[in-house]
Amino acid sequence: MVNLMKKTMEPRKKRTRKGTKQKPKAGVEAVRILRTVGDREAFYFYEAIGKPTGERARSLPDFVGRIKSVKTESLLFHIQRRDFGNWIGKTLGDCKLARELEEISSSNSDDVRMSICKTLENRIKELSETSPTILADQNSAVLMLPASSTV
Repeated sequence: MVNLMKKTMEPRKKRTRKGTKQKPKAGVEAVRILRTVGDREAFYFYEAIGKPTGERARSLPDFVGRIKSVKTESLLFHIQRRDFGNWIGKTLGDCKLARELEEISSSNSDDVRMSICKTLENRIKELSETSPTILADQNSAVLMLPASSTV
């Protein structure tokens, strides 16, 4: 009888499948990646070591805008050093996009800007489709989930 009581007093262990890991909901991940960071975490553009352009990006959409306008020398400098992938992977937490950017070759400087922009814009579109929207006024707020998400 003591053994029976001991079993009922022990907390139940949750059963999980071996080797499975719970992934964060896609919408939560999208919000985290698309967020605006502070100045300390912003991406600062340089043309060379010790030669800043004065441009910075604090979010992925902001980053696309800066990519479209900075000098080609700055793009090549950062692509060769893998700075874009490092910032996006470590600061924004998007390892998928970081890998895609690191695959872009800097050998053809004419195509590098177009390739970077296309890669970034595709990912932003993908993330936006899974990101929840909050509509608010003075009296209420409504969380609108994309049709593809699950709660």
